[in-house]
Amino acid sequence: MEKGIKQSRRQLLKMGSIAIVAAPMAGFTTSAFAKKNTAVRTALHFQDHPNGEKECNRCMNFIPNKDKPTDPGAVHGCKLYPGDDEICPTCYCNGFVAKPK
Repeated sequence: MEKGIKQSRRQLLKMGSIAIVAAPMAGFTTSAFAKKNTAVRTALHFQDHPNGEKECNRCMNFIPNKDKPTDPGAVHGCKLYPGDDEICPTCYCNGFVAKPK
């Protein structure tokens, strides 16, 4: 009888520790990490398309993705949007400052 109790207690501890480790990971996707700073986007009139020759990847404030700097589908950042990491290279806002040539 005591052997059965030890096995079930051991199994309960194993399952409990697995559940504790796995619980924070439930529901995570890559899009769960992306963030938008909507207040600053509104203030700077952020657009998801360029304004003529003016686009984010030609701006001094644009922060390209370190792993995929030339990938237009990659998630990039901007110095003007703290905490926002969904800046597309072909977007535009009123904070645009052209890079020196």
